[in-house]
Amino acid sequence: MCGIAGFATLDCSASTATLLANAMAEAMHHRGPDGGGVTTTPDATLTMKRLAIVDLAGGQQPMENDDASVAIVFNGEIYNAPALRRELEASGVRFRTRSDTEVLLRLYEQDPDRMEDPLVGMWAFAIHDRRRRRLRLSRDRFGIKPLFLAQGGRALAFASDLRCFRPLHALDAFSSTFAVDPEFAHAMVAWSYVPHEATPFRGVRRLAPGTRLELDLAAGTQRASTYWALRPSREAARVTSLNEACDVIDPLLRRAVREHLESDVPVASFLSGGIDSSLITAYAAEESGAPVEAYSIGFREPSMDESTHAQATARVLGTTLTVTYLTAELACNAVADALLAYDEPFGDSSCVATYLLARSVAQRHKVALGGDGGDEVFAGYRKHRILAARATLDTVAGARSLVGQALGTLPVRADRSGRWVNTIRTLHRTARGLQGSDAEGYTALTQVASFYATAPLVRQVASPERWIHPMVQRFNAGTGTALQRTLACDLNGPLPNDMLTKVDRATMACSLEARVPFLDHRLVEAGVGLPAEFTLGSRGKAVLRALHERRFGAPLAKRKKQGFNVPIEAWVRGPLASVCDELFATSRLDRYGLLSSTALGNGHWRSWASKQPQLLWHALALATWCEATLGDGEQSVRTMFRSSK
Repeated sequence: MCGIAGFATLDCSASTATLLANAMAEAMHHRGPDGGGVTTTPDATLTMKRLAIVDLAGGQQPMENDDASVAIVFNGEIYNAPALRRELEASGVRFRTRSDTEVLLRLYEQDPDRMEDPLVGMWAFAIHDRRRRRLRLSRDRFGIKPLFLAQGGRALAFASDLRCFRPLHALDAFSSTFAVDPEFAHAMVAWSYVPHEATPFRGVRRLAPGTRLELDLAAGTQRASTYWALRPSREAARVTSLNEACDVIDPLLRRAVREHLESDVPVASFLSGGIDSSLITAYAAEESGAPVEAYSIGFREPSMDESTHAQATARVLGTTLTVTYLTAELACNAVADALLAYDEPFGDSSCVATYLLARSVAQRHKVALGGDGGDEVFAGYRKHRILAARATLDTVAGARSLVGQALGTLPVRADRSGRWVNTIRTLHRTARGLQGSDAEGYTALTQVASFYATAPLVRQVASPERWIHPMVQRFNAGTGTALQRTLACDLNGPLPNDMLTKVDRATMACSLEARVPFLDHRLVEAGVGLPAEFTLGSRGKAVLRALHERRFGAPLAKRKKQGFNVPIEAWVRGPLASVCDELFATSRLDRYGLLSSTALGNGHWRSWASKQPQLLWHALALATWCEATLGDGEQSVRTMFRSSK
């Protein structure tokens, strides 16, 4: 696990290129405190920071082939690297190291146009082919690892973190690249993250999952291509019983976990007590032959606490469990660090708990397994059941529209502690998902709130054509059943932009590698290929629940899903109120020009804390980013949060 960065066709001297590369690498030191390096040619400069996991001594980067005609920097892990190495050695290839980086290098030498095809893992890499004068950038199938691109005329820079581009801001080649795109603010407040491949900057984008970008350095041209697309398994589609579904998924998940255990350092596990993390921890214990150390977050609020379930799971497995309890004081002390870890506006409030969990694990470990991806592959979210209800209601003319309108008129309160409050919030969300076409209903369910509801918070209203229509078009262009199209969109949008971003930034801020076995693409193809009754079922993730029940019994398997919520309402009205006063000061809001001073300035943010605390949290995350990136810097943010204690 590492961070990578570099640039191509940038007109500068070798010494300047090295200085810039070193500055870019230093900006992501947290991603790789164990080493790093720079390689520079007139065409391209590559740099990286390394977190040593496999072949601790021999896996240094940048890595070159035998005649130094090809150089690579790589962030991630290739879990089937040992098997690929054996195949290459059988064909006569000689290796100098045990690292998966060299496996990638040798695969490129063997067949550059198909090198991603056999890979199982997560990656973002850059390969500079000096003889052919081309640069290849590639991102894994699901966007587990980030890769940002900054375009400045013919020059192109890439990096694992947006903060790596800061040394380039003053260069003439990138003079307009880092201008802020005012529309992104509205999209971020509505979704909680910046959707699609967009970023806060006009000239910076993300490389899409499953995509490679090829740069012809002689001609100055670029060509993006998709090397992988989701194809649901035909074998899985023929399954006719839940037991048969278990027989298909069990060996695939077991193999995925076994391969994800490949490491020269001990591997821990995130254990929330839910279906997904419990299964991953169980398989890890079975495949490693010994219990793995597990870690969890607990809450003092009973409605949000899953730690008792995690403890029950750990007892069954004989696993050591460390629980960090998220008190208001601990959380508020960590909010600044958590928000700053993202280096982009990110409003998923569970990022605070994720950051604290990562910090706890990183005290003893460099690698941890997580359960992310299980909901997206096996239809575990409430939105999947809402979308399925559309088809049922459509059997009666006009029923869906009438039900949606009726649910949308129910009153709602801000406080999430009451049972009926949560129920009413769910019904409001259901109402949004029942409106419009299937694609429009799906898109509405990916948002925390609509563009209409969030418009008062921002100064420039976002264009639906730019932000909503691409998601609608992607859904409509999908193939297979309605559920399969939904899952494919989840895997391509909300998963990489929200869930995987949350985990990657939180863990890497603590120099911890997070691995996600559920996103083994062979397992994904089988899971999405199963008939809906064995994934969605009546409560979601039917096949995973069945596998879970075999190990842990019915009470744990059939309990209600809680999620990873945090009590943001109490935080913003209590210990973080003074921070809100500072960040939402009219002078600051006017300075950055993204959030509305009418809606939030002069203490008006308090009304949003009462009626829409989740949206206020999104605005707080955005305001924090503005102060850190466009204003007085990260230290200013930390000072504000410290003074709130």
